Amino acid sequence: MSRYIEISRLRKPFDVVTNWVHYPIATYLCTLLSFTGITPNQITFLAIISEMSAVFFILTDFESNLILIVALLQFGWIFDLMDGMMARFKKMGFYHPEKPSLKGYYLDAVSDHVLKFIIIGALGYQLIRSHEFGWEIGMLVLIIHGITQTEHTLRAMISKQKSGNQDSNNMSSLTGQMALLMNNIYLFYLVFIPMNRIDLLLISFAAFELLLLVKRMIAFWINEP
Repeated sequence: MSRYIEISRLRKPFDVVTNWVHYPIATYLCTLLSFTGITPNQITFLAIISEMSAVFFILTDFESNLILIVALLQFGWIFDLMDGMMARFKKMGFYHPEKPSLKGYYLDAVSDHVLKFIIIGALGYQLIRSHEFGWEIGMLVLIIHGITQTEHTLRAMISKQKSGNQDSNNMSSLTGQMALLMNNIYLFYLVFIPMNRIDLLLISFAAFELLLLVKRMIAFWINEP
């Protein structure tokens, strides 16, 4: 129990659903695996395997495996939360006291971004087969996601270069929590895939991404001298 509490203190704050649903599961699994020799990078690969398995079922037999797909995607998110906690607990990778390495951080960040594009692409492909405007919706969502991710990455790099720290939102505020919720695609998977509504999933996620993009750009422009 004491180890569980210790690991739970290594969490990084996210949206309220992640904090209350995904993180307790991630903390429990991380506590169990902390007694083994598993490394943070191996947990990252578990996330990749879980989400690529979901992609396989999305492409091959979507309607018959809705719950399985949701479960695989949610476990991908849980493993994604776990690798950082394990690295901080075992003081490995970036958190190594003598030889910190960015390899694990790089693997985690790159796989996160690439997997999101792959999953959105797979969902778009499935939508093409069942929706009159599936191709147009899929392409539009991929373009919007690419633009928002590029802006987010470049803005973070600029802010870090200027201040030495990445820009951060006030995540404790109501607007900050709403922004985190709207930016977490795993919650959109959780809501819309069991309903078999890929169209609503992609359209709503892209709309919120675009809204947050405009909000970030306006806030950045106003706050800069």
